[in-house]
Amino acid sequence: MPTPMAPRLLLLAVGSLLTASLGAQVPAPVPAPPPTVTVRTTVSHLDPKTGRSDVMSAPQVAVISGSEARVSVAGRPDPKDPKGQPQGGMELVIAPTAQPDGTVSISLRVVINSKPEPVDPKAEKVARKREGKAHDGTLTFFSVLAAEGLFSIQDSKGGRRWYKLGAHVDGWTLESYDKDKELLVVGQGNTHQELRLYKSSIEASASELNTVVTVRPGEVAKVPGVGGLEVSVSASVSATPVAR
Repeated sequence: MPTPMAPRLLLLAVGSLLTASLGAQVPAPVPAPPPTVTVRTTVSHLDPKTGRSDVMSAPQVAVISGSEARVSVAGRPDPKDPKGQPQGGMELVIAPTAQPDGTVSISLRVVINSKPEPVDPKAEKVARKREGKAHDGTLTFFSVLAAEGLFSIQDSKGGRRWYKLGAHVDGWTLESYDKDKELLVVGQGNTHQELRLYKSSIEASASELNTVVTVRPGEVAKVPGVGGLEVSVSASVSATPVAR
């Protein structure tokens, strides 16, 4: 016997309500957290006093992809210091990002801190005056990695980065470099300007390196700096545990 129309409509309505209720109970898929990148860094640099190469290894750091970590490494104890205080040290800022192709892009800043020496007041005054000229709102050419085609430029706001020829800084284009004269030519339309290498910064640049390096997990990349500074970096990627 056919089911009456009213009960049939009632059954359809109940079925629809059950389906909607069950559908509302299914949670939306939770996106996977970004992976964790473990970075290992070794820095070698020349000791300005002895001329020998010193090697400092930073402890491996696990960082969530896209985040930043800061690491401080103390130098070796000073044998002439009765208290055995360390001779300077090293500061690292590491920001790795896991790429879709499996590589890891690592933004890395290395600063070597030497043990402070007694300062001559006259020399300090001259250094402050020279430094003030370097922050007068114009471009300053600090250092060069000729083999890599990289130039350290300070912009008008005091920010310093590595650039390649063809890059644009504050509206200026890095056009050419004369290695013999240590001149970097920048242009803005029909206007051209020669930037001379800022000699007083060469020693300081031998204790600092800002770079972005791309490595494959398991590989070691070596990045040369100035004055014997060299950074070796490697990375591995693993899934970040999901908090429960």
